[in-house]
Amino acid sequence: MLVPPPQPDDTQPMRIRPRQGGLLLMVMILAGMSLLLTTLWWANRPAASVGPTVVPLTVELDVAGQRLQVQTTATTVGGLLSEQGIQLGPDDAISDPLDAPLRAGRVVFIDRARIVTLTIDGQPQTLRTPLTNPYDILRHVNVDLDDADRLWLDGVETEPGNALLWPLPVQEITLKRAVTLVIQDDGQTITHRTTADTIGTALFEAGITLYLADQVAPDVGAPLLSDTTVTIDRADPLTIRVDGTEIETRAQEGTVIEALAAAGVSLVGLDYTDPPEDAPIAAGMTIRVVRATEERLTSTEPVPYETVFVDDPALELDAREVRQAGQNGVQENYTRVRYEDGVEVSREPDGSQLVQAPVNEVVAYGTQIVLRSIDTPEGPREYWRKLRVYATSYHPAALGGDNVTSIGMTLQKGIIAADPRIIPYRTNLFVPDYGTGLMADTGGPRSSPYWIDLGYSDEDFVSWSRYVDVYLLTPVPAEINYLLPTWRPLRGR
Repeated sequence: MLVPPPQPDDTQPMRIRPRQGGLLLMVMILAGMSLLLTTLWWANRPAASVGPTVVPLTVELDVAGQRLQVQTTATTVGGLLSEQGIQLGPDDAISDPLDAPLRAGRVVFIDRARIVTLTIDGQPQTLRTPLTNPYDILRHVNVDLDDADRLWLDGVETEPGNALLWPLPVQEITLKRAVTLVIQDDGQTITHRTTADTIGTALFEAGITLYLADQVAPDVGAPLLSDTTVTIDRADPLTIRVDGTEIETRAQEGTVIEALAAAGVSLVGLDYTDPPEDAPIAAGMTIRVVRATEERLTSTEPVPYETVFVDDPALELDAREVRQAGQNGVQENYTRVRYEDGVEVSREPDGSQLVQAPVNEVVAYGTQIVLRSIDTPEGPREYWRKLRVYATSYHPAALGGDNVTSIGMTLQKGIIAADPRIIPYRTNLFVPDYGTGLMADTGGPRSSPYWIDLGYSDEDFVSWSRYVDVYLLTPVPAEINYLLPTWRPLRGR
């Protein structure tokens, strides 16, 4: 049976099968586009990363004291130096092995080798070393220090024990080694380590006192080149006490004055000896030399002048004029003093003389009262004296509640305290910024009499602490202190 061909489905899009030649052309076009896109991508691609991402480390390099903070991708100390272009000399020192790994915050120290001159017992040598401390440098060349050695660091002599703690880098080290001196002193053996150049200097260092009659072998002037034994043959002992010291000397025979001459001790002026100069010497004797001197001392002392005050009615009150300047006199005193061995043993007056008489100062003070006027809140007021004083203020509460003044009045505004030697009681005063008041109270002693204390009640108290001019108002009192003390400020003000 014949089956009819299928009919097209109107609900599906129509699919057209291309011809074989068109399909090949389409494939070629798609391949060309793919090649073009690939070429463009490679031409504009981002730089490819190779391997894992390396995060830079922050470390510090200290090269000969110069510290630098760097960022590095190196992983070892050697790599860091290579990266920074730092080369190590054969004698340089580094704080870490070159293959030591780096870590953030690490500080790598490099000490550059320096030239150090080392002279031992006069034999110089030159070293290249990164070491800066003299003790470390000496240990590096196997040189040990002895406390008796002499050591110079950069030309400065210092104790050998200071080498370890020397604070500065050293460039020159000079060392003189000590040798051993054996001293046979009248049967006693003494060992002394010394750097002295001669036998005599070494004996002096060892505290050995030699006397003219002693015999020393080798001679005291002989050089001390190596370990040496010195023999001292003592004469009979003799002690000379002179000038605050004791000279242990030797003598064979003679008198006291001859023993002194042999020891190089001379008597001068009033000096004397005990025993006397002509006494024969004996083994173990002690001779005392007394140095005696006398002097006449002259001292001066001022003879104070006096100040004489004279009143002058032509001068205004509180004005002063020096009519004659004062001048101290001068007196010379003489004393005869005797000393024995530098100690005063007697002192006697030896007269005095007035070489310049004092001249008294004459000061005129005014007694003329001149009335003037001052403007006050209540109107002009007459005053007869103006004083510069330091003003404070007070009220009953500051006195523990006491409100009675020294003349029996009630403490309130308008009551003023002062030194009654300067401002008499019941004097009317005008104080700028305070007003009129009555001097009716006083207080304890102060460093200057020129003060006032302004009274208030507790309710209207105002604190004062400054210098002010106060005006003594008329009427003028019958008794006036024309000659007030010299004005001076309160201490600390």
